[in-house]
Amino acid sequence: MKYTDTLPKLLMRNSIELGDKKIALRHKDFGIWQEFTWRQYYENVKLFALGLKALGFKKGEKLCIIGDNEPEWYWSELACQAIGGVSIGIFVDCVPDEVKYIVDHSEAVIVVARDQEQVDKILEIKSDIPRLRRVIYWEPKGMWSYDDPFVTGFKEIQQLGRTYEDEHPDSFEAAVDAGNEDDLAIICYTSGTTGLPKGAMLAHKNLMTTIKQWFKVEPWTAEDNYLSYVPPAWITEQMFGITGGLMSGATISFPERPETVDNDVREVGPTMILYNSRMWEGLCSSILTRIEDGSWLKKKLFNLCLPIGYKMSDLKMEKKTPGFFLKLLYGLANFLVFSPLRDKVGLKNTRAPYTGGALISPGSFRLLRAVGINLRQIYGSSEAGLCCCHSGDNVRFESIGMPLPGMEVKISESGEMLWRGGCIFLGYYKNPEKTAETIKDGWYQSGDAAHIAEDGHVIYLDRMSDMMELKGGVKFSPQHIEGSLKFSPYIRDAIAVAAGDPVYVAGLIQIDFDSVGKWAERKHIPYTTFADLSQKSQVIDMVSKEIEKLNKSLPELSKVKKFTCLHKELDPDEEELTRTRKLRRSFLQKKYGDLINAFSKNMDTLLISSEVKYRDGGRGTTETQVSLQTLF
Repeated sequence: MKYTDTLPKLLMRNSIELGDKKIALRHKDFGIWQEFTWRQYYENVKLFALGLKALGFKKGEKLCIIGDNEPEWYWSELACQAIGGVSIGIFVDCVPDEVKYIVDHSEAVIVVARDQEQVDKILEIKSDIPRLRRVIYWEPKGMWSYDDPFVTGFKEIQQLGRTYEDEHPDSFEAAVDAGNEDDLAIICYTSGTTGLPKGAMLAHKNLMTTIKQWFKVEPWTAEDNYLSYVPPAWITEQMFGITGGLMSGATISFPERPETVDNDVREVGPTMILYNSRMWEGLCSSILTRIEDGSWLKKKLFNLCLPIGYKMSDLKMEKKTPGFFLKLLYGLANFLVFSPLRDKVGLKNTRAPYTGGALISPGSFRLLRAVGINLRQIYGSSEAGLCCCHSGDNVRFESIGMPLPGMEVKISESGEMLWRGGCIFLGYYKNPEKTAETIKDGWYQSGDAAHIAEDGHVIYLDRMSDMMELKGGVKFSPQHIEGSLKFSPYIRDAIAVAAGDPVYVAGLIQIDFDSVGKWAERKHIPYTTFADLSQKSQVIDMVSKEIEKLNKSLPELSKVKKFTCLHKELDPDEEELTRTRKLRRSFLQKKYGDLINAFSKNMDTLLISSEVKYRDGGRGTTETQVSLQTLF
């Protein structure tokens, strides 16, 4: 048997070669780390796969998974693929209508769900998805009263697998052996920034080619420890956590809950970690807030050491050698401030921290590298895999790195970034027309505006559809302004829009409720709700100063002229963000059209009436008087 051309074959290889000698998965449960060797990983996958066969699951059928990052997600996916099935991930915070769309569109016959909350979503839409034959849960809490045969526990399916194996010995190994690299492995639904999610079809070869190319730049070993935190429904976690772990033999660690990740990551001490840009920016805000809330001595020490960190980081990126005195100062700063800080956030042992998804703000990127968190930007998509990245100290804040080995990039006449290589997907499920639009002459049309610098770095600008035109035909990238604004610890999110005639830049600002709340408490400013805090005159003045800091670094025509603080947080449940927390810009511009028009009419205030969509499907309405500010 070839043990290298499908993900289940890699699992079988690791089980044979590493067996009980090496920990494959580690999950914290009830405060205790539960560990699974490669043999146990294999056995759990095997029993669940045979249980699926006992239920009548056939080659080519689809299985959806919805739940948090836990071993059962990995077991379910590998089990499905081992017997020729196709796995589809669903984000845990999807509402029932979104779940229904993916389950129905993918033609899934089985859903594996974590807990009662996710099972209830399936039961709510059961009548609308007639192809679905079974929902399987792995967390039994709250499930004791469910006596519907449609709902089955994970362990029960594994018990079916034991019985099936007794009756059909070696059937699992035969099924794994029958798989090949061209088999469809997953359907990964895109984030849906411009409409309904599309199902990108990826074969085992696509996933494995991506990671082979990645390992040429950033090799992993069996001694590495990767923290699995971003959702496995996102293509990046499919490539790193699942495929990367299988190909390298690295240990994959799962935090107990999203709420405990700050403590769990300190205990794990991962050598590799992937967060999306929002998580890294949140970490920066947390660091700056902690320093602000700290003692006078800590604040003074940090402010003295940070310029040293910036200088050292800048020299590394410029490929210059720091002098003896700077090395000495940095060593002292690292000992006193940076190393304890990295330990506090759990990244003291991390040699390879990555950021993916939306572009991280240059300010956040620079701060993290200054304190010794040597962040690297990666760029990719469900359709093209990992395309380019930073490696080592070959980093430019404004770039997304250089193409991976085996990937070709070119810029079209319109300024669009095009990619070609062995990672390109098979097409969109049940959508040949969109596939033909996306892949032309072997080139993937990314829809992203970019240019290539003389040194080969790819400079990402924005989505082609999001580039805006200002006075005199000047183009500007909303994402650059938004990312820079989010470097402020008091700004959680920002939307840059074009308003007025002649056109200028205006900003819709979402404050960081935690940081601004602490700031308000220090200033003895009373508040009740998010809406109340966001419209306080002192908060608006503070945000105004944060925007003015950014304006100093922007060209005259790209400066933010007007802004308002939004009365609510942006929410994927209200379709304002995708499930990977990217802005759904066209939807937002339509939803907040009255607010954007109010800028153009030079209004000072606007009464906003908003429909709120709750997770239970209910709807409500809120009314808030928001203030509109002019900076110049």
